[in-house]
Amino acid sequence: MNTKQMMIFKNFVELQNENAVAEKLGITQPTVTFHLKNLNNELGIPLYFKKGKCFNLTDAGDLLYRNSNKMLNLIDETTNMIEEFKQSKRGTLRVGASHAPIYSILPSTLKKYMHDYPNIDINLIVDTAPIILNKIKDREIDIGVISEKGFNEKELKVKRLQENPLVIAMDKRHPLASKTDISLEDLNAYRFIIHSSGSTRESIDDWRKNNFIDLNVHMESNSISSILTIIKDSNYLSLVSQSTLFHHPNIIGKSLKEGPPSSYISIVYRADHHLTSLIQNFMTLIYSLKNESI
Repeated sequence: MNTKQMMIFKNFVELQNENAVAEKLGITQPTVTFHLKNLNNELGIPLYFKKGKCFNLTDAGDLLYRNSNKMLNLIDETTNMIEEFKQSKRGTLRVGASHAPIYSILPSTLKKYMHDYPNIDINLIVDTAPIILNKIKDREIDIGVISEKGFNEKELKVKRLQENPLVIAMDKRHPLASKTDISLEDLNAYRFIIHSSGSTRESIDDWRKNNFIDLNVHMESNSISSILTIIKDSNYLSLVSQSTLFHHPNIIGKSLKEGPPSSYISIVYRADHHLTSLIQNFMTLIYSLKNESI
């Protein structure tokens, strides 16, 4: 099995069509068929079977697809690093971010980085923290900036930038906005809009479960923008990371006694990933700008 076979198989799984694979890779359709047939024969086990117009993977095929992705990503990563050694000032930085830092520290960091390094392209992926961590482990991105509350992944390194507590978010004219101390009893009179997934939702669920708390949840959303937009000019409440309120002057955050434990905004990368100058410069910039988002 060689890299050409892995590339053809990967694209065949994703495109489900030999002609489409041939067009994408700039080869002929018989060449695609030849390599797929040889791959099955060489490994001595079926990798997929046809069901209607689609091809379904066997367990062996699924394993080959996942590992091919990892190996091809590693080859690309190595090639990019070699190119950087040759050129020094050009390349692509692949950054992953969860939603909390994208609303706080990252915009100013990205603007400054693009200004200081105009020949470096940035590929930014925004998703939940667990998905970003998986993409780092699979070498799909170089570095992640996420909200986390602790995890044990030996293959990853974590550098915490700042504490990022969960707060009760509300419109600045909300009836509770003038209260210095907010209790659980105060919350019972209002409806909540909360995250539907991600590390923030995990923190909320753990807190509710461990403290037998029943919030009056009226809506769930995977978009922090929609949550903050809806609670503006309303009596709705939410539980959000403090950092997400940085660019929302009409929304305030109130601490809650015995509220959910704090999370942290952190830099994450593979322990075995060579920290190129592209990555090191980005990390240095985050550290220098982090206090501006507090």
